[in-house]
Amino acid sequence: MNNIYDAIKEKENQIAIFQAQISGLQAEIEALRVAARILEGGGTPDAPRPVAVQSPVAVAGPNGADKSKRVWP
Repeated sequence: MNNIYDAIKEKENQIAIFQAQISGLQAEIEALRVAARILEGGGTPDAPRPVAVQSPVAVAGPNGADKSKRVWP
């Protein structure tokens, strides 16, 4: 039989996984809504616009150590 604290931790981990899945699904739904508005020609000035994504690039710092710097692709 599992310890009660192990059971609680397992359920909390399941909740975290479900919350991450929900967040991903919400982002996909919003992207589909934006695409539907564009296809219908109903884009409005206050409609969400695509956002540029930053990617990390390794850059050598003054002491020679690599530092992570964000730059626009």
